[in-house]
Amino acid sequence: RRQREAGKINQSLHTLSKVITSLGTAGKGGKTFADYRDSKLTRILKSSLSGNARMVTICCATPSGAYAEETKFTLQFASR
Repeated sequence: RRQREAGKINQSLHTLSKVITSLGTAGKGGKTFADYRDSKLTRILKSSLSGNARMVTICCATPSGAYAEETKFTLQFASR
């Protein structure tokens, strides 16, 4: 059950990443298309992400070597 739940969380974060990326790159005429329907998280955040709003991503990282891979992925996500 936990593994399935973790998979759903990762899928939602991946979808959020795709939406943020699509909003950050304007298409022709300055319009963008972001598919909010792919996860519950993006549907909930749709009103906050769309429009003329500025957004900041805050990530937590640790200097511990035990979590180096997770920290790397977190920083990659934040840099998008």
